[in-house]
Amino acid sequence: MRRTLATLLLCALAAPAEAASLAEVQACMQKNAPTTALVQTVALVSTDRAGGERKYEAKLMAKRLESGLGRVLVRVEAPADVRGTAFLVIQNEGSRSDMYVYLPELKKVRRITSRTLQGKFLGSDFAYEDLERLLSASRQSDARLGADAEKEGRKVWTIEATPTADAGSAYTRITSSVDQETCVPLEIAFYEKGEAPAKVLSVDPARVTQEGAVHVPRLVHMRDVEGGTESRLETLAVELDPELKDVIFSRGALDKGR
Repeated sequence: MRRTLATLLLCALAAPAEAASLAEVQACMQKNAPTTALVQTVALVSTDRAGGERKYEAKLMAKRLESGLGRVLVRVEAPADVRGTAFLVIQNEGSRSDMYVYLPELKKVRRITSRTLQGKFLGSDFAYEDLERLLSASRQSDARLGADAEKEGRKVWTIEATPTADAGSAYTRITSSVDQETCVPLEIAFYEKGEAPAKVLSVDPARVTQEGAVHVPRLVHMRDVEGGTESRLETLAVELDPELKDVIFSRGALDKGR
């Protein structure tokens, strides 16, 4: 029996949209990286189990090189006792990023190795590995795409990463829920063992703003489920595509405050 034009149209309308591939989702997230450079003024607030808070202020500077690889520098500006503390991420082609931390009280640059990945940045709930995965979310090679879902009433892609045994990760798996509209991860769950996550990162979609072509999560929460502590990272100001010298993002300049 020949189908009528109306029947064909109804079938087309009823057919589900073609699912995105992992490469397409990662490309979507990559669009939220700066075209050339980005500077953010941020506040990091850590809350202990008793409700006490410790606040830090910092500059986050990012630059995309001609190769497409990125470099990110976080430099602490306040309070005075940790001013100058810095964290540098240098992305590499096809391998884990190089990461360095400068601690002014030691006056020394230290490379972050697989043994120190779980060290806490400024004593917060953000481990160095967490920060590196956030900054390089669109380049994870240990990830696979799961089923579409909903989070906070929004359609999301689900990505599950399973670190290899030689990666030095404390996590057995990491699941991310990526907003299909803004390409921003709305939730990332970090599993160490068992079925319950050890830590959960969350982003309020109402606090995601569009700056030019980039969607910026203005408030990010990291909750340590097992430890009962929480840290929040708030973006106070954003500057797109400023002139940033390459030397800023070098290990040699890390302890000089350039």
